[in-house]
Amino acid sequence: MTKHLLHLMIGSLVLLCSASIAQPVLTATGINPVIGESFTLYGSTAQVSPGGAGPNATWNLAISGTSTGVSTYEAAASAPSGSSFTGATVAAYNATTSAAQFYKPTTTDLEYCGLVVGAVATVYSSPEIYMQYPFSYTNSFTHNFQAQYTSGYTYTRKGHVTVTSDAYGTLTTPAGTFTDVMRVHMVEAYTDSAHTLNPYEINITNDEYLWYKTGYHLYLAYVGTTTSSQSGTTYGAAYLTGNVGINSTPDLLLSSNLYPNPAINNMTLDLNLKENQKVQIRFVNSLGQQVLNSQTVDCLQGLNSIQFDVADLPEGIYFAEITLKDNAIVNKRFVVTK
Repeated sequence: MTKHLLHLMIGSLVLLCSASIAQPVLTATGINPVIGESFTLYGSTAQVSPGGAGPNATWNLAISGTSTGVSTYEAAASAPSGSSFTGATVAAYNATTSAAQFYKPTTTDLEYCGLVVGAVATVYSSPEIYMQYPFSYTNSFTHNFQAQYTSGYTYTRKGHVTVTSDAYGTLTTPAGTFTDVMRVHMVEAYTDSAHTLNPYEINITNDEYLWYKTGYHLYLAYVGTTTSSQSGTTYGAAYLTGNVGINSTPDLLLSSNLYPNPAINNMTLDLNLKENQKVQIRFVNSLGQQVLNSQTVDCLQGLNSIQFDVADLPEGIYFAEITLKDNAIVNKRFVVTK
C-alpha cells in the first residue's frame, strides 16, 4: 500500500539510493469478511492519537484495552434478527456483547447493512459503503446512507460517509508490527430524527481512522472520535489480537486443519510447519473464556498431529488459539455436538 519512492543522489563516484515500501492496494479478496472466520478485538475508550498522514508513515498505537470477546463471521440469515437484513449475506456475531453487524461484500465494495444490539435493530434501507475496490493511496469517495431503528421512539437516520486513504506505512500495536499497511480516514455525519409531539433530532459525527493490511479480513487497528449533540464527545480505540490475518497463514505455518468438525469426543489438529518450534494451543468459548487446559507442544518441521479431548465440553462453538514461536496467532473455529 506504499508507493515506491526512489531517492537517487549521484556524485562523482558515489551513488546513494533508498527505496520506500511498496504501495499497497486494498482489494475485495484481501479485505472482505469470509464466513467461518473469527477474530478478537481489544478495545478502549481512551483518547489515542492517530498519528500523521502521508506515504511511508510510522505509527505506534499504545492502545491499552480489554477483550471484547470472540466474533465470528457467519451467514447473515443465521444471526439474530438476520431476516430483517434482506440485502446482507454476512454477519459478524459477538456473543459477549449480544451484537451482530451485517454486511454485503461484493467484488467492487463492502456495504454495511446495519446492526443488532440486544433487542434494537438498526436496518439500513440504503446501505453505507465502507470500502470500494480497488482502493489505493489518495483514493476517496462519498456515499449517502439511510437507516431506521426503534428505541422508545422510531428514529430515521440520514447521512453520508466520506472515505479517504490518507497514508500508508508501518503500524505497531500491542499485537505486533505490520508493514505495507494502508490507513483509511472515514468521516460519518448523520442525523437521527424521531417524530414525536415535537420533532427531535440527534446530530452525530464519527471521525475514524482504520488501518488495513491485505490478507486480514478486518482492520488491524481503529482510532475514533464521536461527537453527538446529545451526549458530547467520546473516544474509542481497538486493535486486532495476533499479527496474522483472521484466516491467513503466517510465515512459519504451511497449513493447518482441525477435524472432525463438528466433533463429539476427540479432535485432531494438523499443523504443517516450516521449522521446529514450540506451539501453544489455548481453547476458548465464544465469550473468550478458557474451557480446556492450554497445551505447549514441541513440534517438528513438517506435519504434526495433536489430539485433544472435547467430550466434557457442552454443545456449542469454540476456538483453538494457536500461537507460533514468532507470536503469530491463528484462530480455528470448531463445533461440539452431543
